[in-house]
Amino acid sequence: MSVGWYCLDNDIILKLATCDLLDETLKSLDIDVSILKILETAKYKFSRLQEREAKRQQGNEPVKYNLASALSIAESCSKISADEVNQNLWLELQNIEGIDAGEAILISYVSYLNQQGDPSYLLTGDKRCLRALANCGIAKIVEPLHHQIWCLEQLILKNIEVHSFDLVKQKIVPVKDCDTALKAIFGSGELATLEASQVALTAYIEDLRQHTGNLLHSYPEDEDL
Repeated sequence: MSVGWYCLDNDIILKLATCDLLDETLKSLDIDVSILKILETAKYKFSRLQEREAKRQQGNEPVKYNLASALSIAESCSKISADEVNQNLWLELQNIEGIDAGEAILISYVSYLNQQGDPSYLLTGDKRCLRALANCGIAKIVEPLHHQIWCLEQLILKNIEVHSFDLVKQKIVPVKDCDTALKAIFGSGELATLEASQVALTAYIEDLRQHTGNLLHSYPEDEDL
């Protein structure tokens, strides 16, 4: 089993919860919930979103996320707040356009742990944040994060490899509208194929890699965690 902490941002929690793929993702990465950390404020954000979704349902509008599942995940994970991170790193990150306060907490936490020789990872769905981080020019923050970040498309590809394409497709197709990339990749529904999905996921990963330097984990090129 891998060691260290795995930090999840709110976006990745929402997407994995909605696709009902958190348990599969943990198995794919050979980790368990005891080494997950999320923002202390996550449950409050999900509660607010749940209220908005309830209003959408009343107006017969489609619901985008499974907020009940996201809240359940938030309750089961260890929490992290601004008080627990390296303040210097956190403050520097907050001055970077494209990185919000929550992402700054997670990034500073993971970066500092890696600086200290405690290999840890960030799982994120925020591509804008990753681009901003890659171009911030703060080597002491960025370099410890090299190959320590997983994006959503990498996690989906890993789940397909470890579990099966049919299982992943069955879970994603009904809720594909929760994410732009997933909607594009699985837009054909039951007609989506393994080969086409793998090609599309890899293309999304490589495009993001082009804009984020060495931040992304080297998977699928290197399957060692």
